[in-house]
Amino acid sequence: MSAPAPPASGATLRVDVWMDFCCPACYLAEPRLEEAVAAEGGTARITVVRHSFELLPDVDDTRVDSFGYVLHKYGGDQAAAERHERGMARLAGDQGQEYRLHRPSSNGFHAHRFLHLAQAHGQGDAFFVRLQRELFTEAVDIYDTAHLVETATRLGVPAEEAEATARTDAYADAVRADRRTALRAGVTGVPFTVFDSRLAIPGVATADAYRDAIRTARQDKEQTV
Repeated sequence: MSAPAPPASGATLRVDVWMDFCCPACYLAEPRLEEAVAAEGGTARITVVRHSFELLPDVDDTRVDSFGYVLHKYGGDQAAAERHERGMARLAGDQGQEYRLHRPSSNGFHAHRFLHLAQAHGQGDAFFVRLQRELFTEAVDIYDTAHLVETATRLGVPAEEAEATARTDAYADAVRADRRTALRAGVTGVPFTVFDSRLAIPGVATADAYRDAIRTARQDKEQTV
């Protein structure tokens, strides 16, 4: 996230966001949160920490079409799923994002394990954004283990660590811990964004709403120092 010159005062603010790769709302929220962070001081003043939240924890590794994901998550029929997806595509198009209507969906547990691996090497943001864009713009099968290994290594993760993660259950506990933390807080869907442990926004919000939350959390923090 790039940024203009930060405001003169104030300490770094932490923003925690729970998300899933296959989540259309997370895809819409990504550039809005990025815009808000850049406008409010950028990464010099705001640290965004990503957390895993599987939206399809009860399915296996079978690939289903994105319409099938909508039906599994929300119910309804094929026509309703198509209306939902086309509505999300219009919203994405309005903010300059490509949006493939048909793309693979599956259990994202292993992708989230690799997200934590990438975070351990300072590449969590780049890993998440790259995989999600590949999914929504090219319908890439981001759940494929070989693709996860290749993506991680391209971002600078040592190949031996990426390959070991593929062979083992590395970072599985971290993925489960992220989800447990969210569930204890009452989270049922994502994105779920928390600003300095003071203010939460469930679901996707506008860039202005994210900016307001950053400002409010920052003011509250400064008043308690």
